[in-house]
Order: sequence, then structure tokens, then C-alpha cells
Amino acid sequence: MNNSFLHQFSDNIKFNYTCFDRVIIRGYIRSLFFEAGIVLFLRAMGFHKLTNGVMRLLTDQLNAHIKKYAYKQSIPIIWWPSVDGGVNGAKLRYVEKHYAGRYRGKDNFVYCIVTDKEPVRTFVSRELTTKNGKPFHRLYQCRKPVKQYYIYFHDQVLGGPCYLKISSYLPFHCEFYFNGHNAVRLEFDKRGMDYKKNGNAFTAVEEPETLQEIANSINGYTVQNRINYWMNLFFKFNKGTYSTRSKHLQHEWYMTQVEVCSNIVFKSARFCTNLFERVLDKFSRFGLPDSIAQVFDKRPYRSGSKSFWRLYDNNACMKTWFRGNAVKQYNKTGSFIRTETTVNSPKSLGLKKPVCYLQAYLWSGLGCNDRFLNCCADVDISTISDGEEDLFTKPISDHKGRNVTPPDLRKPRQLALCKELLKPKYQAYGFRTKELALLLLDHFRNPAQIRYEIRKLIVRGAIKKKKSSSFYQVTDIGWKWLWASISSTTFLKNPIISKSFKNSVFKAAAQPSKIEEAYSLIDQGLTTITQELAMNA
Repeated sequence: MNNSFLHQFSDNIKFNYTCFDRVIIRGYIRSLFFEAGIVLFLRAMGFHKLTNGVMRLLTDQLNAHIKKYAYKQSIPIIWWPSVDGGVNGAKLRYVEKHYAGRYRGKDNFVYCIVTDKEPVRTFVSRELTTKNGKPFHRLYQCRKPVKQYYIYFHDQVLGGPCYLKISSYLPFHCEFYFNGHNAVRLEFDKRGMDYKKNGNAFTAVEEPETLQEIANSINGYTVQNRINYWMNLFFKFNKGTYSTRSKHLQHEWYMTQVEVCSNIVFKSARFCTNLFERVLDKFSRFGLPDSIAQVFDKRPYRSGSKSFWRLYDNNACMKTWFRGNAVKQYNKTGSFIRTETTVNSPKSLGLKKPVCYLQAYLWSGLGCNDRFLNCCADVDISTISDGEEDLFTKPISDHKGRNVTPPDLRKPRQLALCKELLKPKYQAYGFRTKELALLLLDHFRNPAQIRYEIRKLIVRGAIKKKKSSSFYQVTDIGWKWLWASISSTTFLKNPIISKSFKNSVFKAAAQPSKIEEAYSLIDQGLTTITQELAMNA
């Protein structure tokens, strides 16, 4: 990745990488897409009748082979409705929770087989009669519930869990799933490299360059070889003493859904969260057709473009659609921002569907992610908080583990002390407590009260003690905080709050000064911001 977003925030970024996420590939026997193809296939297999029983015979042989292989390898077969139920990835989550976590190896290993019934496109035979009264059978396309096998396994190249889905009835549609992050993690384990994962992303790696190199090495030929391996194990038909598969039952594999994610891992989780909130604020109206077309590098397509916000694991997500494809951005766990392109309609992006073109999807998704990030780079970094203010607004522990409350400038004595410490001589030469006690007699009864308030600043690094001396000195961070806090309280916070609670019609002067006009403008601006935030919420 090489975009302006990375350059803009390079000082705050730990590393970044682009990788495949979810990849779903479907297998079809194209010659069995229509009735005539089924007729030719059955006749090539030696069947002369086109009955449901003949087609069911193939299903029974496939079921018998999978059960025999599972029994031989001690693979559990689970009937999904009796276990957990659910949709939208519930099977994968169930396998990850109950089976995948037990395996720590690197070789091929089948976790379990989950069976379920799903409505699919298939064929049914009906017996009809000619005008002469002679019966005959005709095939019809239909949609009916068919038993599906979800075979979950760990692959020695793609990691796990992956799954191979086999439909048990003609035309035997199949599906293969893997996750690119699992393949990268497996390669890290093989090389003995250190890494940390947070959710479905790497947040710390020993060599970021190696991470990107491994992610780029995943290609269609490698995936096709792994699909062939698992199909040769499970997609066979039991003939009694052996299992085999006809040459007419060879699947062709096509991409159905490919997710390409670009993860930017930040040094500070707070900075990452604040930056993403600022991006959401600034680009909430990003989803115009022209802007979306710019991200996907295609001509505007107004009827198929939209942008909206949604929740992803209770975090805000900005998602944009274009001709069935999507690009979204979200701060999933607080430590990294993920920009993810999902390709559902390859043709609209000029991509080809056969699995051998898989790597082209990586470069296309990377281009979309880059252009999306370029649009989000126009954020003023100086206005983004990295958590410095929490040091002075929340209790912290000292070296003995005792909680120390924050300075409170609402107290007159604390405000007086801070104003005194703001003088340049205390930063250059330092001070002693007894000297401050003489200068602040009107606010502190004794030096103990001054030491109590100074301790709040010492533990926060605003004041430090000179070595081998009884003098204290104001630090750079302390001077900046004192200046910003006192200026904000004296010249901004108090005047604006006071003005907001008073009737401006009766208090307005006939010839207001520039500072009074400025306060009025700030008050109007804050009112507008409050109204906009309420509307967005």
C-alpha cells in the first residue's frame, strides 16, 4: 500500500498489510445445468430410465462413501438442527468453539462433518402419459431441500478452519471456503515467527515485510490444488468394496465472494479510535455515486450505488455499495482500522470468475482500498487526541500504588497555584514550597496544602524535582498544560458558559468590542455543532 493516508499518519502507524480475508469459491458441473445434460449423463452411466429412483441411487452412493470414510477416520458427523441451529456463519463459529481449538498441528486434519438441509436448485422426474397411453418420464428443474455436507478441516497450506460443502443430489453443487489470515498464521507457525492476533487481524508481527510476502503468495493455482485434494477424498461414490467417481463429474470452480482487507495497525489504540471517529464525522456524506465510482475506478452507476452506516460488533462501520460490490471501513477492536473490499460481482469490476484468477482480486481490492483511504486522508492530525488530556483529568496511581486525584481548576486555590507556576522563572530556575507559601498566603493556610496540590502535578510529570536539590521545576509538558488549561478556563470556557445562560438581547452592548463579537460567534458555532451532533446521533 502506498497512499496519502499512510503518509499523513505515518508517525502513528506501527505497520500495515493487505491480505485475503473470507474467500468463497463454488464448484459447478456445467454439463448438468439443464435437463438434456442430466439425460445424457445418466445414459452415459448406463441408466435408461429417468426416474427419481435412478437419481436417488447416486445420492445414496455418495452418502455411503462419506459415512464410510468418516467412520474409518473417526470423524464425528453432526446433524445441525439437533445441535445449535442458526445461520450467517453460525456453523463456522460452532466448529471454531468446539473442535478447531483442540487441534494444534500443521497437517491435514478433519474436525467434523456438519449436515443440514437447504433449498437448492435441482431436478425432479415426473411420469407422464402420451396420447396413446404410453408412460414416459420427463425431468423438470425445481428448488427443494437437499442434504448438504459441511466438511470442516485444517488444511496444511490454507490453515483452518476451512470447509468443503457438498450437495448430495444432482447436479452436486459444491462450495469451498478459506480465510487468508489463517493461511498466513499457519506459515508463521511453520517458520517459528512471533506474532499477535486481535480478532481476525495481526496486531504485532516480527517481520511485517514477511507478512505481506506470505499474503501475496496465495494464488489460484495453490487453492485449486487444495480443492482437488479434498474433493478426491470426499466426492466419491461407494460401489461396495471401493469408491470411485466418473470422469463426467468434474467440477469447475468459480469465485463467488472475495474479501480483500487492508489493515493499518496504530501504535496507540486511543489515537486509532479518535482518528476513525473523525473520519466518520468528516466523510459521513461520502456515498455519492461519483465518489463511489472514483473508489472502484469505474463509470458512475447511480442505480446500484449507496453508502450507509451500520454496526459491526457494536462498532460503527462505513459501508459503500457499487453494482453489488462493497467497500467498508471500520475500527473493529480499537487498535487498527480495516478497509475491506468485497467482490460479489466480478464482471462489473472487469474481473474473471475462474479460480486461477484469484490473485487478480487481491490487486483489484488493494486498488479500491487505496483509493478509499486517499479520500479519507484529509484530516488535521493536530486536532486528534492521543490521550494526553486523560493524564490530567483522571485519577492515576503513584509509585506506591495510591490513587492521586487530578488537578481541579474550579478550586480558586488550585487555579491560583497554576497561574503562579505558569511564570517562566519556575520553568528556568525552579522553586521551593516555602517560597510559594509566601506568595500565595491569600489562598493557602500552610505549606502542607501547597504540597498536597503540587503532588497532583508531580505524579503526572508536570513538575519534577531537581537532582541533589530541594528545588522543583516545571517541565515542558507541565507548562503546556498549565497554559492551555488556564487560557481555556479564563478566556473560553467561563465566558462562553456564562453567555449561554444569559439573555443576549439584554446584555448586548451598543458598540460591542471585537472580543464580544468573537464570543457571540463561538456561541453560535457551539450551538450549531450541538444540533448537528444530536441529528447524527
